[in-house]
Amino acid sequence: MKTHILILVFFLSAGSVFSQSSLSVRLLTISAHPFAKQNLPLHQNKIDNKGYFTFEPGLIFSYDRFIAKKLSFRISTSVMNDRYNTLAGYSQIMLKYKVLKYYKHSFYIGFGPAIHYETDKTGTEGWVNEANYKQSGNTLYKVSWLSGMAEYNYYLTKKIDLAVTLNHTHSRSLGLSIGVRFDIPDPNGKGCDCPSFR
Repeated sequence: MKTHILILVFFLSAGSVFSQSSLSVRLLTISAHPFAKQNLPLHQNKIDNKGYFTFEPGLIFSYDRFIAKKLSFRISTSVMNDRYNTLAGYSQIMLKYKVLKYYKHSFYIGFGPAIHYETDKTGTEGWVNEANYKQSGNTLYKVSWLSGMAEYNYYLTKKIDLAVTLNHTHSRSLGLSIGVRFDIPDPNGKGCDCPSFR
C-alpha cells in the first residue's frame, strides 16, 4: 500500500514541473458487451435484440496531470445505471499519451489498472458470474490490471474541449462517453494545448 502512495505522490509532484492539468466530465451512453453469454437474457435497456448493446446512462469524472508535453497521469471514477438496471461504476488510474494533434483535433490513448464494481446479483435468478467477480458485502468487484481508453478531443475554446471517449466500463465491456474537458491554466502561462501552441 505504501508503494502505491509513493508512486502517486511521484506522478503528482512530477506533474508540477509541467503544471498543465485538466478536469473532464463525460456522459456515458451506449455500452457493448461482446463477451457476454449466459447473462444476455437479463440485460435491460437493449439496443439490439440479444442485448450485446445496451444503454447505460452514467457519469465519468477525470483529472489529468501532465508529466511531459504529450504524457499525462489520469485518475477517473464513474457511476452508472448498468445493463441490469442496478448501480455500478469503476475507478481507474492510467498514463495517457497524445498520439496525434492536428489543428483543433487531438487523439489520446491510455493504459493502467482499474477496479470495476457493481451491485450484488448473486441472488438474481439466472445470473451467472461469467467475469469471476469477487464479493464484498452487497458489492461485486473485479480488478483489471490492464485497462485502457481511447479519446478524441475537439478544441472549442482556449480552456474547453469536446471529449468523446471509448471506456473500459466493465471487466468485459466497452462504453461510449461524450462530454467536456476543462483546462486548468498553468500559473506560469506555459503549456497551453490550444491550436496555436507549439
